[in-house]
Amino acid sequence: MRSWQCLALALLVALPEGRALAAPPAASASGGWVPRPAASASAPVPAAASATAAPPAHGAPAAEDGANANSQPAMPAGHPSVNGSSEAPQDASEATPTVEAGGISATVVDERGLPLRGAQVRLGVLFQRIAEGESRSETFKQADDTGTAHFSNLTVGSDHAYRITVQRGPAVYSSPPFNLRQDMGQRVLLHVYPSTGDIESAMIGMRGYLYIETRDDVFQCEALFRVFNVGLVTWVPQDVVVRLPKGFKAFKAQESMTDVRFEAVDGVGARLKGTFSPGQNEVSFRFQVPKTGDESAVFHVGLPPHVAEMRVIAEASSTMNLDVEGFDRPVATTNNNGQRVLVAVKQLRRRDEEIKDFTATLSGIPVPGAGRWVAVLIALGFGIGGVFGARGAFDSAGAGKSAAADKKKAKELLMRELVALEAARRAGRIGPRSYQQSHERLVDAIARLGVVADRPRASKKAAGSASRKRSKSASEQP
Repeated sequence: MRSWQCLALALLVALPEGRALAAPPAASASGGWVPRPAASASAPVPAAASATAAPPAHGAPAAEDGANANSQPAMPAGHPSVNGSSEAPQDASEATPTVEAGGISATVVDERGLPLRGAQVRLGVLFQRIAEGESRSETFKQADDTGTAHFSNLTVGSDHAYRITVQRGPAVYSSPPFNLRQDMGQRVLLHVYPSTGDIESAMIGMRGYLYIETRDDVFQCEALFRVFNVGLVTWVPQDVVVRLPKGFKAFKAQESMTDVRFEAVDGVGARLKGTFSPGQNEVSFRFQVPKTGDESAVFHVGLPPHVAEMRVIAEASSTMNLDVEGFDRPVATTNNNGQRVLVAVKQLRRRDEEIKDFTATLSGIPVPGAGRWVAVLIALGFGIGGVFGARGAFDSAGAGKSAAADKKKAKELLMRELVALEAARRAGRIGPRSYQQSHERLVDAIARLGVVADRPRASKKAAGSASRKRSKSASEQP
């Protein structure tokens, strides 16, 4: 078994059994999944603490209690300890009176805590004020023999945000943004590590989540990956591409406070970028898959390397089912909005191969019945027929009886479809937009049938009146 698989097993064993299934989603303004960011996207997290992380009430990861944090499986001989010597040192950023007001003291050290003399230290500045907009600037200083760079005479207050950044090879390390207080300065301690583009040379394990929401005309999807690095080597991905379902669109990556992100690869999927330093990082993106109008949909999704656990969560009405090849049987639960969701999970086992991709099938998707559209077309046909009938185009008594019978059948069919539509709305089998559009079409079609029914009678009455007037006029002539 490879070292990353041992790491993955350690992470999974530490996951409390009660959290093994994703819970309901959190509410969002858009109705989609808005993952809560990690407490610190770049802050190193002890391996045991990281191992206890699991999805919150939606399928999006959230911090858990550390009840089983110290539970670790036996590691193979010669394998680096997941808990102990490989634990990453902590960065720091704090206001302190030992630094003058309006000043920043930034110290850069390596993984052993030794100062990086001569390191190039960047100070990024973001100015933001409603009346004046937003502007960015930067300044650089070289670290002294203690690995420290000093910045002074800086503007204090909430409208100026500062951030320390250091680049070492392809990896970029940064502090969280901070404001300067009026009465004291800021001290920043930043660790940098050796880096590699080869994930096999780093202690990386991942948990992945895919949330699928069925909308009126598309499937709204969001993928999130929680990346654990419990070694002392930073991983910088090289051409790691996650393949997405054919025809995907509306790709949008999560905005991050670090360089960790996904970038769209047109027609293919998403490329993973950034610096995965020791600790924990979260990275996510959204995309849409067009609906075809069928009662089932298939999603084939690729994964980044070293995924030890994958969860697929789908919002589902009572008629819908989820099947993910190779995953545990889905379990039904509800989200925070009371919406039924199905959750399928796959975890790395001791004899399993790496989870490289998966195929999910969502079936029983509600689709509008064909009958209502047939009835609508019949109603439209009667509308056209009514126009010509008023002009005398259809005067046959037999044709009139046949048309009346067809009109009655069409109206009955439309009324049945209207009742079925209301039932589907109450059962949550159809979205609000589809309901509104279908309801308007059905009501309009019923109204057309009523207008058509009145037109022939009105036309005959008018014709009879005109005939009587002509006869009376003729009798009164001298």
